[in-house]
Amino acid sequence: MFYDVHYWIETGWGLVAIFWALTAFRLKPVVRAQRTGSRLLQVSLLASAAVLLFSAWPHAALLDSRVLPDSALTALVGITLTVAGVVVAIAARVYLGRNWSGRATIKEGHELVRNGPYALVRHPIYTGLLIAAIGTAIAFGQVRNLAALPLLLLGFRMKLREEERLLFQAFGAQYSAYQQAVRSAIIPFIL
Repeated sequence: MFYDVHYWIETGWGLVAIFWALTAFRLKPVVRAQRTGSRLLQVSLLASAAVLLFSAWPHAALLDSRVLPDSALTALVGITLTVAGVVVAIAARVYLGRNWSGRATIKEGHELVRNGPYALVRHPIYTGLLIAAIGTAIAFGQVRNLAALPLLLLGFRMKLREEERLLFQAFGAQYSAYQQAVRSAIIPFIL
């Protein structure tokens, strides 16, 4: 075929990993961080989602079943969504700048970012990663890939609750006003 689904999917996710690694060195110092217990559960959910989304393990007939057609159209839709999600996630990460952290934190001199993609949803990095994961699941098309999506959404939901708790503690009424102005946390008009 004229396309290589794995190449495009791996390139997209590889760009996220490279960008995250390159920008992780100039972050502000942490003042307050999420509790370890909630972090462990959240990371477990996200790691489980990643295993289902990207690997062929564990082998099980049901998980290995293909539920979406292995066609050029399915591949194109999947690749397009993956690339679009990667672009959204990276753009959101750029806007967040030195305030970003892999775990829910408040940084020294933390700023409440409300512009760019943060004017549309409160957690656009998760929006972008979720769009990319949906694209990947469509492109790969197996039950395992689709089963990763609820785990990913649940892990993001847990993390954003911790982030919003910390942001409310740090910004109070200013964060409440932002929540009122931007009602959607991840998915516009839904969540």
